[in-house]
This record gives sequence, C-alpha cells and structure tokens, in this order.
Amino acid sequence: MEPMPQTPSPPLSIRLEDPQRVPEHDPYRLARIRFGAANRSDPTCPDTLDLALPPLAPNAPVEVWRATEPVHGGFRDGVGYTCTQQVLFGWMHLDEDRFGDDLAAAAEHAYARLLAFHREMGFPALLRVWNYFPRLHERHHGLDRYQNFCLGRHRALERIPLEEGDLPAATAIGTRAPGVLIYFLAGREPGRQIENPRQVSAFHYPARYGPRSPSFSRATLRHWSGGPHLYISGTASIVGHETCHDEVSAQLREILANLKAVMRATGEPPLAAPEAGPERLSLLKAYVRHAADAQWVQAGLEAALDPVPPLLLLRGDVCREDLLVEIEGLYA
Repeated sequence: MEPMPQTPSPPLSIRLEDPQRVPEHDPYRLARIRFGAANRSDPTCPDTLDLALPPLAPNAPVEVWRATEPVHGGFRDGVGYTCTQQVLFGWMHLDEDRFGDDLAAAAEHAYARLLAFHREMGFPALLRVWNYFPRLHERHHGLDRYQNFCLGRHRALERIPLEEGDLPAATAIGTRAPGVLIYFLAGREPGRQIENPRQVSAFHYPARYGPRSPSFSRATLRHWSGGPHLYISGTASIVGHETCHDEVSAQLREILANLKAVMRATGEPPLAAPEAGPERLSLLKAYVRHAADAQWVQAGLEAALDPVPPLLLLRGDVCREDLLVEIEGLYA
C-alpha cells in the first residue's frame, strides 16, 4: 500500500502555552517569548527573550514559535537568531547608554544592522517586526521618544530603500524597564501588505505626528504552502489618522472594527466572509496603558467575541498619550 500523502503545513506555528509545560530545550523551537518586569536576552540561548511587559492576568502564558523542521541558531555581530530553511527569527537588544540616550541614533543603528542581517542570511522578506523601548512619551529636542524612534527607523529604511508596499506589519510599545529590544520574522518570499480602508496609511500621516512617518503596514498576509498567515500590526482606536474616543471601552469597540476591516481587506475566504470577525483570529495581544483598565478590556472582548481567541493582556504604553489600549492579532 502506498503511503498517504502528507498535508502541507505552514513552516511555523505561534501559540500561547503554559510556561510549566514548555521544555527548556526544544529542537523545533524558533522563539520562546516571556513577559515580566525586565528585558533579558542571552546570546547563548537565542530562542528566548524576556520582555518588560508585565502580564495583567494571572497564570500568564508564554508565547512559543515552533517550526515544522529542526532549528539552528546563533549570535553574530549583535544579532541573535534562529532559523529553518524557510523562516528566520532574529533580535537585537541594545543599551541606549551607548548612544547617549539618543533613541533616534539607537533605532537607526538597530534597523541598519537588522535589515542587513536578514538579507545576509538569505531571508530578504521582512514579514513582521516588534519594537519595545522605555519612556515612550518623554520629550527630547521637541519630539517624544516614539517620534525619535520613527525618525531613526526611517533613516535606516531609506538606505535600502524600502518602499511603502514593502513595509512589514509592526508593533511599537513602551516598557517600564531600560533597553531597546527589537525582534522580527523574515522569510524567503514576501507577503502581501494589507492596509485598513478605515485608516490613512501610517506612511502618509500628517507631519504633526512627527517629522518622519511611522513606517509599517497595517498587516502582512503570507501564503505558505499549508495555508495563509495574517500578521496584524498593533491596532488602536484610530479612524483616518485621528484618535477616537477617550474611554477604554469605546476605544476597544473601535479597535475591533479596525481588526475586522483589516481582515476583510485581505479578500481571503476564511477572513473576509461577512460574518467573520476577530473571534476567528488565532491570538490577540492587548497592550493596556493603565493596569486598572485590564478588566474592562477583558470584559469588552468577552462581550463582543464568541469565543475570545487566546489572549495576552500586558501592561504597556501606546504610541499616543490619548490611546489607552492597542491590540495586535494573528491568524495562523
């Protein structure tokens, strides 16, 4: 009897898991991302990062990226990485003191190195990037630190150059601990960048939001052999380019509308069906500015979604001071 053909599957999965059940060593693990009070990385253990984003619910899970083939990794010229034949996970952890507390310079340095690194490794397509750094709204030379970060990132992107349609999905969140930590997912082939019809592209934000635009797409859709993945950027209560609402429950409702609009914009049958909403996503990660608001975010998601996807509630600062919550999503 001939063996049954194997059903192809995407080259990685991303799941929330009980930390007590996550083994210390796993030959198929691309990344293990833990959340707490400090930023930590270890060049000898490049699959593990600790982020200074305190969980806002008990028994917080660990985020685990697992590949379908054995993983190898290392640390080179300041970049930690793990990879398979199809995907690359990489990260850089910077001490800002090296740059005289100049976040623009730190961001430019990090992005210049990371952009060169993923190409050197043979993975030219950035699919998703996460950016975490402290004191998001502290002002220097007339700009807040988020605007300075965007300025430095933009300088590095201009050198490649990356056009608007090449910009990956991204998140930028403020932590309460020192250190700039950036990590990414890259592949051999590009995904398709998705914009939200309810919002102005971040690439075209008015100058009042900073001298250089926040350089990211609203989502990246990547078709793997076993099915699509949708990597949705950090999504806030913004319509057009304006913040909407000043109360967390109202902002949450706007976020859910934006998530659904991004899903519809993909045109993909599992995501774009009229009845499809964020409950079809595989994972939600909610960053909440004020810890006391976590209960309202949890209750709002439970009221709006049936069922609520696997959820991480984390304490983190959002890019604008009037934004109280931001949610990123994954379909995988």
